[in-house]
Amino acid sequence: MLAGVSLSAEQAERAIGEALDGNASEGLVAAFLVALKLKGESAGELAGGARAMRARARAVDLNGGNVLDTAGTGGDGAGTFNISTGAALIAAAAGVAVAKHGNRAVSGRVGAADVLERMGVRIELEPQGLKRCLASAGACFIFAPAYHPALARWAALRRMLGTRTLFNLIAPLSNPAFPRRQLLGVADPRLFRPIAEALAALGVERAMVVHGLDGLDEISLGDSTRVAELERGDIREYQIKPEDFGIARERPQALFAADAAQATAMLRAALANGRGPAQDVLALNGGAAIYVGGRASSLAEGVRMAREIIAAGRALEVVERMRRASHESSPLGAAG
Repeated sequence: MLAGVSLSAEQAERAIGEALDGNASEGLVAAFLVALKLKGESAGELAGGARAMRARARAVDLNGGNVLDTAGTGGDGAGTFNISTGAALIAAAAGVAVAKHGNRAVSGRVGAADVLERMGVRIELEPQGLKRCLASAGACFIFAPAYHPALARWAALRRMLGTRTLFNLIAPLSNPAFPRRQLLGVADPRLFRPIAEALAALGVERAMVVHGLDGLDEISLGDSTRVAELERGDIREYQIKPEDFGIARERPQALFAADAAQATAMLRAALANGRGPAQDVLALNGGAAIYVGGRASSLAEGVRMAREIIAAGRALEVVERMRRASHESSPLGAAG
């Protein structure tokens, strides 16, 4: 790897598997992760690492995998509120079955779990609880640490390294529901195409990988966005800009949230039809989620549908149904 040679998917799967099983020293794993990052992770390494994670996950059958996940790799440093979480709620309101996979804050970011918990949703649920939420609300939240126990042994090392590693990149590729549809944001332009190719290798049927040219791991409000659209193995690349959808540009700073409380307030206000940049960026990303989820025939139609859903308060209704269903379900460790 130090010579710039990538591992095959099989080699990466074995190496990450050994790490997840505790068969490698902390020093060796740290060196491996840093070497991968310096070289630049390949599609094969991403797919192989994700397969290792998936094989050790606590699998959960949700709609036979016919679900959508929305996520970002993180690492953009913008500190925006939880756009991908809002996009997931909007997609669910449009009738897309959503299994959002996420965590609490990592490296200072506000995690999806932090925001949903503040909105009253119980986040640590057994598989039956996830199924109840999906049936009642059209959406459920899979708390990553509970379904990836093998990753816990490396939490301290990841904090110590203090930088994005392969583990951050394969986490959004390792939803234990094995979703067939994904909207995935990428902050590092080097990873834009490899992530799309990894999704294809993992059998994802339809996906959009997005990278804002201003560095956001979302569809950007402040610049054009690169899109890699995956459809049954074929990848098509193009660019979009806010003006394509009648939306004015705005600097990323307008979407900044200092902490979980502010992020939650911004998301709730935007979903309650609060006009402004937060609602605009949710319309863009929520529209993409609706499109990838198969409820719109074009991205433009998805954005229009997202606007209507926000105006009618239907995404907040999804939150309320999730809240009720989650509290009617057994928390983790209490099932049986």
